[in-house]
Amino acid sequence: MRGKLLVGALLAALVALIGSASAAACSCAPQAPAEALDQSDAAIVARLVKVMPRGRLHADYRYEVRRVYRGKAVIDRAQMVTVRSGRRAASCALPRRLNHVYGLFLTRRQDRWFGGICGVIEPRRLHHAAQQQPRVYRRDSGTGPCVT
Repeated sequence: MRGKLLVGALLAALVALIGSASAAACSCAPQAPAEALDQSDAAIVARLVKVMPRGRLHADYRYEVRRVYRGKAVIDRAQMVTVRSGRRAASCALPRRLNHVYGLFLTRRQDRWFGGICGVIEPRRLHHAAQQQPRVYRRDSGTGPCVT
């Protein structure tokens, strides 16, 4: 009887470890906001209005743009922007809190915007990074590495 309890306890501990490892699957490399701004294809402040699942792994996040710091050639203020991201936190998905305002660093591939939790910043920190960055070095188009 004691052996069965010990095996059961070990099995429960193993399941808990596996569950915690999958929950921590998303990790972000530290990056200064000014560096993320320079490497992104767009940097915006926007309000999340809708999340639409796209299969088991992805979702489209619809945002109402409030401010554009980067990507003004393709994004306008007050425009609705759709960003493709993961569906779950373990896949570095964007936050899902509706009507919340986020600062976002985005990448563009094949005429689609992409983002993830690693590219989310407080709007005031994004504003500060944009104010501190010398205009000479600011890119407003082109491609950069994925921040997710």
